[in-house]
Amino acid sequence: MKNNISSLDYLYARQFAYDVLRRLMVEEPTPELLNYLSETGLALFPCDDALPAMGQAINAMQADLQNRTLRVNADGFEDLHWDFTRLFIGPDAPPASPWESTYVSRDKLLFQESTLAVKNFYQQYGFQLPEGDMEAADHIGFELDFMWNLSQRVVELVGDASVLSERSKALLLGSSEFLNTHLCAFITPFCRAVHNHAETVFYRQLSSLLELFLRSDHKKINELVSL
Repeated sequence: MKNNISSLDYLYARQFAYDVLRRLMVEEPTPELLNYLSETGLALFPCDDALPAMGQAINAMQADLQNRTLRVNADGFEDLHWDFTRLFIGPDAPPASPWESTYVSRDKLLFQESTLAVKNFYQQYGFQLPEGDMEAADHIGFELDFMWNLSQRVVELVGDASVLSERSKALLLGSSEFLNTHLCAFITPFCRAVHNHAETVFYRQLSSLLELFLRSDHKKINELVSL
């Protein structure tokens, strides 16, 4: 990647991508979000031309949404809502556990060493979890929210500049470290579980898009900070 305006445009694109992904993973879907993605949002998602599977996943997600009536109590929406709930919440043990610790720790328990490591990483960058939220810090929705927060701060620092400042590079290095140490440490088994247990095309293809984007982003931001 060349250190010019076109390469820095990627920083805006990744901010948008993390915003979409965090919203899809941090809480149950809403008709408003799904309609936005169906009509506009997914078409704006940045694709890596070297990874055609990203574009294929986005097209399949969008087609699935466009074939549904996306309003409360409509079967098309309720099927997606139930798929999210069943995959990531319950009522039984979720088949696609959304917590990093259940993949990387030996005892598979929450609020242990791996969860604390994630929380400490957040604190280094001044990222606060929702006040009063009892969810574990290593929930994938929070981890994606953290990445969006860092990406937003990078964009604010870049502004109209044509090169990255040292502060911007420091935030990108933090993003790279977090991806390497945390998100990418469990994204493959997590996405495999989503793919294997999802009952809708939308969530099955989201699992492909999520892993492909995270690994692509890790590579691209490392290229940017090394320029």
